[in-house]
Amino acid sequence: MKRLVLFAALLLLAGSGDIYAQKANVRKAKAKMTAEKPDYIEAEKLIAPALKDSITKKETDTWFTAGKIYYKIFDNEQKKQWTGGRANEDLMSTSLMKAYDCLKVADSLDQTPNAKGKIPNKFRKQIVEIMDVMQNGFINAGGYYFKQKDYKNAIKAFEYYLDYPNLKMWDNVKMEALTQDTMIRTLQYYCGASASQDNDSHTALKYFKKLLGVYQPEEEMYQFVIYEYGRLKDTLNLIEMYKIGAQKFPQNPYYARSLVNEYLSRNDLKTALMWIDNAMANGDSTSAVFWNLKAQIIEHEGDVKGSLMYYEKAVELDPEFADALGSIGRIYYNDAVEELDRVNAIRDDRKYRAEKAKMKDVFMKPLPYLEKAHQINPTERDYIVALRGIYYNLGKGYEKKYEEMDALMKSSN
Repeated sequence: MKRLVLFAALLLLAGSGDIYAQKANVRKAKAKMTAEKPDYIEAEKLIAPALKDSITKKETDTWFTAGKIYYKIFDNEQKKQWTGGRANEDLMSTSLMKAYDCLKVADSLDQTPNAKGKIPNKFRKQIVEIMDVMQNGFINAGGYYFKQKDYKNAIKAFEYYLDYPNLKMWDNVKMEALTQDTMIRTLQYYCGASASQDNDSHTALKYFKKLLGVYQPEEEMYQFVIYEYGRLKDTLNLIEMYKIGAQKFPQNPYYARSLVNEYLSRNDLKTALMWIDNAMANGDSTSAVFWNLKAQIIEHEGDVKGSLMYYEKAVELDPEFADALGSIGRIYYNDAVEELDRVNAIRDDRKYRAEKAKMKDVFMKPLPYLEKAHQINPTERDYIVALRGIYYNLGKGYEKKYEEMDALMKSSN
């Protein structure tokens, strides 16, 4: 039994020795920091174990001392920069962030009631003073990492600045200044930009969405959010952003056109047509693309004749629009083929010859549209096939053109 008691006593002494050693390290760190020639790097080495010790890490003085040491390391490097010297910007930035972390813990411990239920409040005034002068340093730290393309650390540094309004240590004057601080939104923007550069769309969206409607230029934020949703292939949110954009920025056809493309890709022609009409009503009525799309949808729904006026409007707006030209030519060509079938079915020879003589004019109708479409897009097989059929039916005078189209058709097989 005596051995066990002795062994337990030795353990207690060993533990106490470690505690005393860490308390001694805190004292030595303070001495290094306040010496005539301060050695902050050595002070940091001395304080580091005390921050992990089970006893000293619970003491406000440990964290406050560490916070001051890291702040002094930061400040030393900052002064080199101010006086034209060469500062270690990485050391400066990491020390600033460590100072913040330590002082935040110190303040939390300092505001925790003791065994008697009293709040010590011994260090807050000093903590507030240091934290206040540190704030702008995080802008520079984030900027340094951003230039280095170290985007994760850039976000981390900027986020320290953004955390300032969440601290409970400020008086009303400081808190009011923080709530009106325009740099908050600027740094939210740079957090989003950093995340986007780092291909972290989720973090980019977290910040860009905070700025919707409150950051200028306003439309740019919507474009950024749309870009990130697109990168994530989040179609649901992408469509919602297009809708908001179409309503907020009707003068920009990008949103309506994107919506039309989305609904066309889903074969939701009714909704696509609705957004085409909406875009036209909001000033995009000079878009040949929209008139052509509207014509295609109407034709697809069965109103072939009704679609012609929209195809013709597209050609009026863009005379070189091969799709619209080809569609008009195709519709007239199909009519000609149907008419030819009707004529060929006539059994009365005299009537047949009379109707057959009219067919040249019928096949001439699609010719200029398809010839121009073929000129603009000579590899499109549909134009070649239709022109071959037209030249064949026109007969005399078009033999060479028929042969040319026939050769092109065979070579494209």
